[in-house]
Amino acid sequence: MKTKRFLSMALVAVLAASSLLGCSSDQTGTSSAGGAASDAAGTESTDGGSEGAPEVSHDEEMTFEIYDVAANYQGEQIGWYGKVLKDTFNIKLNIIAPQVSGDANSLYQTRTASGNLGDIVILDNGDMQDCIDSGLIMDISDIIYNYEHLAEYKEQIDQFNQSMSVVEGGAIYAIPCNMNNNGPSAYVAETTFSAPRVPWDYFEELGCPELATTDDLLNMLVDMLEAHPTNEAGDKAYGISMWKDWDTNYSENAALLTYWFGQQVKDSVLVGYDNSIVPLTDTEGGYYKALQFLFKANQLGIMDPDSATQDWTTVCDSKMKQKRVYLFWYNWQNGFWNTPEHGESRENYMYVPVDELVYYQQADSYYGDGRVWGVGSSVDETKKLRIMEFLDWLASPEGLDYQHASLEGFIYTVNDDGTYTLTKEGQDRFTATIEVPEEYGGGSWSDGNNQVNQWIVGSAATNPNTKESYDPSLWASSIEMNLTATTNEWMEKYNADNEVKYLEGTDQLKMVANINIPLATDSTDIALIRSQCGTLIKDTSWQMVFAADEAEFNSLWDNMMTQLEGLSWSTLTEYDTEKYQPLIDARIAAAE
Repeated sequence: MKTKRFLSMALVAVLAASSLLGCSSDQTGTSSAGGAASDAAGTESTDGGSEGAPEVSHDEEMTFEIYDVAANYQGEQIGWYGKVLKDTFNIKLNIIAPQVSGDANSLYQTRTASGNLGDIVILDNGDMQDCIDSGLIMDISDIIYNYEHLAEYKEQIDQFNQSMSVVEGGAIYAIPCNMNNNGPSAYVAETTFSAPRVPWDYFEELGCPELATTDDLLNMLVDMLEAHPTNEAGDKAYGISMWKDWDTNYSENAALLTYWFGQQVKDSVLVGYDNSIVPLTDTEGGYYKALQFLFKANQLGIMDPDSATQDWTTVCDSKMKQKRVYLFWYNWQNGFWNTPEHGESRENYMYVPVDELVYYQQADSYYGDGRVWGVGSSVDETKKLRIMEFLDWLASPEGLDYQHASLEGFIYTVNDDGTYTLTKEGQDRFTATIEVPEEYGGGSWSDGNNQVNQWIVGSAATNPNTKESYDPSLWASSIEMNLTATTNEWMEKYNADNEVKYLEGTDQLKMVANINIPLATDSTDIALIRSQCGTLIKDTSWQMVFAADEAEFNSLWDNMMTQLEGLSWSTLTEYDTEKYQPLIDARIAAAE
């Protein structure tokens, strides 16, 4: 226990120092969302890079095998992004995706036992520590800062590696995912991660009712469905639709709604914006409230009955993109429907205020987001240099443009002042099937999009060439383009430029520092308890949503709690409370 506490305090010290460094940097530009963008420590001059990156030959075609916990696709990267990689580096990517393999744990165990997880690996923080300890990941400290663009993020990379208990000295094994160069407290988006959003035309048609509670939100959805029981094609619509294939040790949909109640699910506990840690099963907590909300939705007849059997792809393609689901909660769901055309016809999905809610929101992931990149220890020197060249490109403005903005000339164009503007194809790329010209690789845009589904530098980062975010939705041209009849009416109604500004004004946006540190990994005993409890919670959660009445809802919960105690639930929650206390300590330190 003393050792763990000492490590926690050491991490706090590291992060406090890092935060001071990041916050003291000179300002170099402003984001399109109005937040200050800075060089921060991520773009300061470093000791690395003085020798320069080694030159490599691209004469030989090479395939990189990527073990990728974030991928929703398995196999060779195809289409336009595959062509970019082939033309630029003469490489192919073969993606190994555990979450689509059918048995992620078995695949992980098999590949780690073989001694070769992949040429490149993208892992959760805890698994990375285990793989380093097992000798599966290569130390790249001898070369990483010879690469110009990786060296720009030296402070973040060093901080993460120094915080790992399995790393000694100045070794570098891991590169955090989704770093940015805006500083540790910046949040540049115009929307929160999770909040209620509905079709503006239908909401306005109802008179933009004031919603004090989530019950009011549900009743409003009832009224919306009574007025519009189908989409324009005549297909049945629903207030809420869910999917099951993202579930882990709980219902993922319910977990996303905990953000509305100022908390985030972390394994068996809820971490609050107020630095509290309570069990997931706290009846005053967000997970229980989310289940109540979803249960009430079903009781009111506005829940999609297919929710418990359909997967994400089905609900996305056949319902969300067809305006058959009236409540969105992820901010990126808007992209499935919102377009300038729908905006002008007042059909875009927009945030609607609910007075009782407070929204848990993490700052942009300056230090990374809980996943990391690494180079497999089995690669030879020639492949290592090719991989490092590729990773550096991924962190470069050119590489980031391809990853976040896509194809210049087809998806976006460059303005006279160097900024970017989406083309019609760019505007529609998430809402329609966009065929890519052969000169760019052919096929559909979505099939050819970056299937790795992770980035060394996130879209929130500031592009030094444009002085705007890499995120196309935050370009000044996009913001202007999206000033449609919908947004103008919304802005006039709520007297705010966007959702974030509104919630800041009502003190409902509860921002927390985005801390990325490796945490304790499960022992065999804890892993067993977690698996057994998780299966019970997940299964019971779905049963509760579709319970016949309130009595059955309460009975299911009570029975689950009884069974959980028999499965050593209290042991698990105590373990996770201790596990996540260093995160809380680091947040407090970063805020000082």
